[in-house]
Amino acid sequence: MLLTLDLRWNASEFDAHGVASKYNLQEGSIIQVIGYNSSEMDPDKWRPDLVNNPNMNFDSYGQNSTAASAQPYPGGTDYPDTPGTVYLADTTPAGHDILYTGSIQDLGSFYGLYTQITVDDWVYDSVYIRVFGAKEFKQGETIASYWGASDIHTLNPTYQTDTFATNNVIAGNKNYFEVIPEPATVGLLGLGGVALAAWRRRRAAKADGGLVCEED
Repeated sequence: MLLTLDLRWNASEFDAHGVASKYNLQEGSIIQVIGYNSSEMDPDKWRPDLVNNPNMNFDSYGQNSTAASAQPYPGGTDYPDTPGTVYLADTTPAGHDILYTGSIQDLGSFYGLYTQITVDDWVYDSVYIRVFGAKEFKQGETIASYWGASDIHTLNPTYQTDTFATNNVIAGNKNYFEVIPEPATVGLLGLGGVALAAWRRRRAAKADGGLVCEED
């Protein structure tokens, strides 16, 4: 299925810096499109009225022990300023998948996202969006961000095309988020450290006029 995303926020609500205090969002704020199959969801564990509960949307990582130092949403002043649970921003509930990640753009008459994505309607029959006040989540860094979720849009499997149109989704929740590097990324970072150490040994030996014996 070709799904058109028509996500809009009223341009008049954004100030000269691209910040919309009403929605706790800004130009560049992260948008994630989430898909799932409703027939596979346990109604006792997943209900539409709980879609804005962080425990239903993200895996928890640990506790933030200090006050928030980063304020990715410049118009906000009421970020969590006390220790609290850290959630992994790139995780989803079991059976849910991130189908697309984009950001809020200035589209002239409105702020939002207008694009098309391909959705496997044999796998997913429902989609919703998550929005964040933050523009980015740096790996290994805990930040505070507003976030929120839209209503759920049900796909019609008899259609080859569909449109998910929604507006004024508010990022009304305040939580700490972090992104953990994937194991492959961590491995590459480790290899980079080994290569850097070897390069430094060779450079030091060359400066001393000596030879370097590389171990197998």
